[in-house]
Amino acid sequence: MLAREHCQELVMKYAAGAGVGGLIPVPGTSMAITAAEVKLVVDIAAAYGERIDDAGAVKLIGLSTVKNIGMKAIGEAVGWVPLVGWAARPALFAASVNAVGNAALRHYETLRPDAIYHQ
Repeated sequence: MLAREHCQELVMKYAAGAGVGGLIPVPGTSMAITAAEVKLVVDIAAAYGERIDDAGAVKLIGLSTVKNIGMKAIGEAVGWVPLVGWAARPALFAASVNAVGNAALRHYETLRPDAIYHQ
C-alpha cells in the first residue's frame, strides 16, 4: 500500500473523530482538536518514513494555521448558539482537521511521492 493511500484513510478517520468531538458542548474543545491535528501530522510523517516530534508537527500545521484558527474560533463561538451552532460545530472541526491533514499529506507527498507504507 502506498503511504498516500494510508494517510488519506488517516485524514478521514481523524476528521470524523473531530466531528464527533465537536458534538461535545464544552468550551475549549478546539484545544483537543489541535492535539489531534499534531498527532495526525506525526502519524503522516511516520507513514512516509520520517520521524518528527510534536514541535516539528506544529511547524507543519503552520501551513494551514490562519484558516484553521478562524474555523476553530467560529466553531467555539457557534457552540453557544442553540441548534444551528450545535450542528455547525462538528463540521467546522472536521474541516479543520481535514485541512491540516491534507496539507501535511501534500508536504510529504512532494518529498516522497511513491513511498510505500510499512506497518
